[in-house]
Amino acid sequence: MGSVAAEPVASPGRPWPRVVGALALAVLGACGVMLLAVPSLSDTTDLASHSDWVLATALPTSTDFPPDWGYSVTGLLQRAAASDPATLSVQPDAGPAATYEPDMCGAIPKILNHSGDSLAAYVQVDRYAQLFVQDAPASDFAATGEGREHGPNARFALWVNSDAAEQVGNYQHWLDRCGSYRVTNYYVDGQVKDRRTVSTQIQSHTARDADAAVTVTKTFATIGSRDPASIYQVSYYAVRGVLLECTIYMEGSERDLVQRLADQTLRNLRA
Repeated sequence: MGSVAAEPVASPGRPWPRVVGALALAVLGACGVMLLAVPSLSDTTDLASHSDWVLATALPTSTDFPPDWGYSVTGLLQRAAASDPATLSVQPDAGPAATYEPDMCGAIPKILNHSGDSLAAYVQVDRYAQLFVQDAPASDFAATGEGREHGPNARFALWVNSDAAEQVGNYQHWLDRCGSYRVTNYYVDGQVKDRRTVSTQIQSHTARDADAAVTVTKTFATIGSRDPASIYQVSYYAVRGVLLECTIYMEGSERDLVQRLADQTLRNLRA
């Protein structure tokens, strides 16, 4: 004898399953419309008018890298106010400021400490997918070498500023005078922490799709230390009111991969 499945009986206060399904489809459809409505980067000439999360869509995704690499992306939902150069130069418990030889090299260009810039989005990848706690670097670490790297890694950063192309040009002029210099870093109590020699070799002055660009190889060698010198490549690309910074602590095919993705990011921003 055949049986007939009983239809669900609605209880007070509970909607029919069909109604629930219809509501779910409506919500999914609305989300789909919202995703499709994400503004295109080609909508405006100045990229600064876009939100940080829209700018982040130009950066590489996790699928662009080998599956065994670590990947992270960060950014603020609401863009922070531009950094005040005065607050960058005076940090609590930072100790005496680093000193440079020759003295003129102490006039660090804005591109090295991003004074007046606003960080929109940031992607970091590392080959070993390690979890670690890292102290926040000083604002001038790109000039002093006071940063700590944990294994081969690379990072992409998007900075919003109105004078990105000018910053790139000023940096190149500064390198004409300070392609090599010495820097002395200090502890909070004023004692010498370390002394380093710093050299910068320009690899390229231009890049396709950029309003201005420079790629350099930087070498930081601590005087009197047995630790190997820190050598890495960094590129700065000014495009449509933002500055793309790509720093690579990798070699060989891994560095080539990251560089190709930097080129692709630049094309995404220019499109």
